[in-house]
Amino acid sequence: MGAIGILIVVLVLAVLIYVIVQYNSIKSLQNKVKQSRSGIDVALTKRFDLIPNLIECVKGYCEHEEKLLQELTEARTEYLKNKKLESGENTEKKVSDVLLLAERYPNLKASSQFMELQASLERTENSLSAARRLYNSDVTLYNTKIQVFPASLIAGFMGAKEEKVFEAGEEAKKNVKVNF
Repeated sequence: MGAIGILIVVLVLAVLIYVIVQYNSIKSLQNKVKQSRSGIDVALTKRFDLIPNLIECVKGYCEHEEKLLQELTEARTEYLKNKKLESGENTEKKVSDVLLLAERYPNLKASSQFMELQASLERTENSLSAARRLYNSDVTLYNTKIQVFPASLIAGFMGAKEEKVFEAGEEAKKNVKVNF
């Protein structure tokens, strides 16, 4: 085997190595796109599971606080109305029971629950937004890889198809409604 034979073998090996590297690179990017798409699914599932549960928690807490405050207001009104009568002792006992309950739970503040709900919503939406950005970035890298020459030849041979970047539909562009 002469110098030309060695040169041909080296060139064939170089082309073969290049094809293998490009093939593996395209496959890696395909897997990265799948993983990024899965990240969006995880974030959406978290949003779907978490937000209704948080809302129900806050609603329950608000109802509890509202009931307690209503009892306190009613007891105080009854006490003020009857404080000169003998029945006022029962009302006073009722007021003091409610006040003791409030003292045992000094953090009865629905506003803090709303603040935590707001923070959780923001964290969830930020996580979803980050997952979408990562997906779009990975799709762009993959699409660029399979579109540029000479990797496009290998991508065509592999049957690699272009992926679509995430675009929010009209429904997704609307504000999420949080009802209490």
